[in-house]
Amino acid sequence: MNDPDHGVRQAAVGRLHDLVILRSVLERDRDASVREAARARYRQLLAGGDMLDIGYRRAALQACSDHQIIAHVARSAREPCLRHLAIGRIREPRLLDEIRQHDIDATVRAAADERLAVETQRLER
Repeated sequence: MNDPDHGVRQAAVGRLHDLVILRSVLERDRDASVREAARARYRQLLAGGDMLDIGYRRAALQACSDHQIIAHVARSAREPCLRHLAIGRIREPRLLDEIRQHDIDATVRAAADERLAVETQRLER
């Protein structure tokens, strides 16, 4: 995190498995390429691109405020329960409709459908 060479920091990000450190890097690193590498790695790990514990990933998702990352998890998380959790944080009707139509899990599709109804009502007010 403190190496003056952004290339070293960027390479290190690709090896990290600590979601707390990755979130810190993606929010605070002074170099845009390092922040983007951290964002990509964070997204990958959060969605289940490694063997991190589901409870750890769930907690990280709940702490995440990046709407792009939440959308990625809603579309791509390995476990339906994590996709379902992410759906509860989405406010974009278009994304909810996409998930409602295309997710492979019926419970996730139903959750997206319910969330879409809530967001549609909110927007109509």
